[in-house]
Amino acid sequence: MTYIGFDIPPFPTFITGGDAIFKKGTKHFKRVFTVFDMLYVQSGELYITENEQPFIIKEGQYLILIPGFEHYGHKACREDTRVYWTHFKMEGPFSLYDKGNENWAEVQTVDGDFVEPSKFHFKIPAFGECIHIDFVEKLFDNLVSMNHQTPDYPLRQQIYFEELILHLQKESLQIPSAAEKVVEETLRFLRKNYMEEIKMEDFARELHFHPDYITRCMQKTMGLTPIQYLTHYRMEQAKRLLSTADHKISSIAKEVGIPDAAYFTKIFKRLEGVSPLEYRKIVSRKK
Repeated sequence: MTYIGFDIPPFPTFITGGDAIFKKGTKHFKRVFTVFDMLYVQSGELYITENEQPFIIKEGQYLILIPGFEHYGHKACREDTRVYWTHFKMEGPFSLYDKGNENWAEVQTVDGDFVEPSKFHFKIPAFGECIHIDFVEKLFDNLVSMNHQTPDYPLRQQIYFEELILHLQKESLQIPSAAEKVVEETLRFLRKNYMEEIKMEDFARELHFHPDYITRCMQKTMGLTPIQYLTHYRMEQAKRLLSTADHKISSIAKEVGIPDAAYFTKIFKRLEGVSPLEYRKIVSRKK
């Protein structure tokens, strides 16, 4: 396992980012890059070789490609693969380690006082699997989503990116609790079955836990109930369809598991601030 080590402050600087789909049968091109490139797989699998070491990046996993190392896709995708990508650079030197930090005491190297800031030495896994997938994907969405663009958006991108780097460091230090494992199983079930009508009893029976226990775990870990998460996830899928397909609103509503188009529109507007049709127009103008 390779860890990328660097001192904070300052945080690494976000340059640009986006989301992409590697179609079935395609692969990443070959290059040697001058900045860091983080690839996070939302769905599917991406096959990347860096510095002669092959990686298979699966759903919920990421790979940080290191400047100066040649990387390329060594195998074509077996299915359409959705990816978030970000380019960033270090403001100071970085090092590569075989071992990461074991606890927060190793991360913080200097206690701050009234005139000097606290200092830290991060060791981020170059290849890792995210524990809190929903939280990580929300940060990526904030980084690249077109409907978030305002005059101060570039500044906010840096803030979102810093939160992502901090989160990856924290995740590398911890072992998932029992509650977090229940939440991951719940999220996995909801993401797989969101197109169907889902009731609490359905995934409680699937996970073999009482509905109240699942709800408590979700609220403690994510601040959302399972049904609230399901609603947000359905709206994220609807936004993707609205920006990439010409389907009718009623068809999109059914595709994300809400057969009542009027109810779907009401929920979408409450969460996004605009109607589905208005959202589609905004996205179309920015393409």
